[in-house]
Amino acid sequence: MKRISLSIIICQICLLAIAQQQGERVEAYTDKSCYLTGERIHVSVLITDKDHNALNLSKVAYVEIADTARMVAHAMMYLKDGQGWAELSLPEGIHSGNYLLTAYTRAMRNEGEKSFCRKIISVINPNGISQLDNVTFMKEENRKENKSIKEYQAGQGVRVALPKDSAMIIRTLSVVRGNLRTAEYTLEGYVGKAASQQGTKNFVPEIEGHIVMARSSNDTRPVTSRMVMIGKGADVYDGQRQADDTWLYYTHDIHSAQPTLLNGYDNELNPAPLEFLTPYAQSLPESLPGLQVWCSEQDLRERSIGAQQERALVAWMTRDTLAHTGEFLSKKPDYSYDMDEYTKFNTVREALLEFVKGVRKRKVHGINQLFTISESKKSYTDWPALVLLDGMPLYDVDDILGYDARLLKYIEVYSGVFTFGTTVCQGVISFISRHGLLSNYMLDEGSRLVTYEFPQDHPNCLIPSKSKISTVYWNPSVNACQVEFPAPQDAGIYQIILQGTDAQGLPFESVSEIRVN
Repeated sequence: MKRISLSIIICQICLLAIAQQQGERVEAYTDKSCYLTGERIHVSVLITDKDHNALNLSKVAYVEIADTARMVAHAMMYLKDGQGWAELSLPEGIHSGNYLLTAYTRAMRNEGEKSFCRKIISVINPNGISQLDNVTFMKEENRKENKSIKEYQAGQGVRVALPKDSAMIIRTLSVVRGNLRTAEYTLEGYVGKAASQQGTKNFVPEIEGHIVMARSSNDTRPVTSRMVMIGKGADVYDGQRQADDTWLYYTHDIHSAQPTLLNGYDNELNPAPLEFLTPYAQSLPESLPGLQVWCSEQDLRERSIGAQQERALVAWMTRDTLAHTGEFLSKKPDYSYDMDEYTKFNTVREALLEFVKGVRKRKVHGINQLFTISESKKSYTDWPALVLLDGMPLYDVDDILGYDARLLKYIEVYSGVFTFGTTVCQGVISFISRHGLLSNYMLDEGSRLVTYEFPQDHPNCLIPSKSKISTVYWNPSVNACQVEFPAPQDAGIYQIILQGTDAQGLPFESVSEIRVN
């Protein structure tokens, strides 16, 4: 079991003071400015100090996309050397118009919204018309042939460089096809709604990993709480109770969406349910300008086909990934049983009795416990083993003894001494169901099983070579004055979008075109 130590708490307090003194700032960049519903938004952020120097303090950044009524998409990303990127998918049912993208770190919430980074992005829903639509389609002007446009063969290297005497730095590069031309928008005079300061007024920097927040979901007050990653081994985190009765869980190296179990108990071990608190500030704009876009029906139709392909790609990438690793804390099992290779039994009790080696059941003070063979394999251990079902610790062994063994895919037995916070066990017995999600297991009233979106860890941009997807190349981490990339495979005209900062740290964007033959 993982829990935060006193030294980490002291370190968090010290770094909070450093963050407040240095003043974290965020630069945020997207692969383009106009999207269709169903498309991915590639967003990159860089954390700097007030003088625009890279700052390596917070390890997690937050991004929100919202209109004046609600947040429609959000993501967290891990930062390495102050930089990170993520992918967001736009829901299909949102209206056409402009939206506000906001980026910040947890520590920046102490300064309020004035320190957040914001930019306007445009969204078109080609599949329906909504009363909330705030978009005007302008007549597409006849495209003038650009005589000086550079031509390339498919796959040929394309080099893009800033002037040699320029003090500008390229942060991101994207290559897009069929980009919809929109009016330019500014955030001057922007006034946002106040962000909610949930849980506490002092947000400490996330220096190790993401800090998950929870609170009681009814009038009961839990005195103990745990958070468990289901289906991923024994990732168990003790909750840290705060003065305002919220709970914090300090995670490390947990990425993307994970089935997560949250439970709480009072002094008498009665269920005391908790619920996750959103980590987002939920910054909403008071108003947004109307969207003006120039495009033809054919351009919109072709772009819509690419959005459908991208939606299918996202569905494929987010399929179930609860793969069985066959390890526990980097240790291989002493005994491993693939249940499909053995006779089917109705209960785990029968399976343990018939063919599982290295496990013995006996009563301790009238309570059933399971024991494993010691590493010397001469006798069984004196202390009970830790029992897991899909990574969740079970403290009532009778629950697993009566469990339907036909629902299990693996039984694995590990010898040795393991420490989980204040708990010491001799051996681990891991039961893994076929779907890795506590199949047919009844949770008590104090437990909640949800899918929690943990920070993305620098995902690779996957784009099929033969597709109509709008963004064909995305480099979120250039940090140079020149960059080279291969020309797209399909013939056509493409836009190259460079984004970065000038000598004063102000953002710039440069757009040029190439033709691929």
